[in-house]
Amino acid sequence: MVMNTGSGHHAYGHEQLARQLTDYFSEQGFEVDLYLLTEANQLSEVVRQARAKHEREGGVIVAAGGDGTLNTVAQELKHSHIRMGIIPLGTFNYVARALGIPLEPFAAAEVIVKGTAQPVHLGTVNDYIYLNNASIGLYPKIIEQRELYNARFGRFRVVAMVSGFVVLMREQQKLKLKMTIDGEQTPIETPLVFFGNNQLQLQDLKLKLAQCVEQGKLAAVAITALSRWQMIKLIHRLQVGLFEQAPEVTSFCAEQIKIESRVKHMKVAIDGEIVRIPTPLIFKVAHNALQVMVPHASTSV
Repeated sequence: MVMNTGSGHHAYGHEQLARQLTDYFSEQGFEVDLYLLTEANQLSEVVRQARAKHEREGGVIVAAGGDGTLNTVAQELKHSHIRMGIIPLGTFNYVARALGIPLEPFAAAEVIVKGTAQPVHLGTVNDYIYLNNASIGLYPKIIEQRELYNARFGRFRVVAMVSGFVVLMREQQKLKLKMTIDGEQTPIETPLVFFGNNQLQLQDLKLKLAQCVEQGKLAAVAITALSRWQMIKLIHRLQVGLFEQAPEVTSFCAEQIKIESRVKHMKVAIDGEIVRIPTPLIFKVAHNALQVMVPHASTSV
């Protein structure tokens, strides 16, 4: 089991929880290796080591943390037979919620012990995967602002919402891009392109594109440059379920989308973390690429 002790707003209690979960899994007959990590950059190497062991011996690699932690573990386990267990400890926990995994840690642990393995789709952009979403433009700036606010006020939903609103109210730079959607090329100027891979998150945002994800396709939206007043109206449309009908919004449902830019690298927000990726950006869906322990009769991401 790998645990990010910095995840969520109850991070101070994670080490004690880790010991209790280890005791629970041991009581259920599992041999448990526990890795407590404070730095995200440690996680990939630890998971690679765990994967090498599990490829020889079998078992489940349990990721205990927020959706960013789950992404890092899934990145290392994709296209393998190794099962992934989830203990949700983040702020939003969209992956667990979409799969019907309980948010209470010991109930989630019981799913790992008694549940079933389910293949799930992964969104991909170049060599990276995303479980919930990936985006360029405004959203990476929102993430950067959120981390500044988190450092001052803690990891709470209201902090995330306020920091996002602050960014949205600023004047935004347009990205001049060339998008190729299933082979059809179109130029676009936009401050934001957003790709979603989590049905529940898209439903929470009242986006009909959730149906696109259900079909195993890429779901994306782009917006035109907006004034502050237009942005406020667009936020209202999002709240009442009319976002996709706004004239400033273009929706895409596709098998593959390529984004080209004059810059050599672009900041991409992936499941709440920011990475710099060489252009062009190629977005696809990797079908049934990850085996996740879920309750019986769960839905798919």
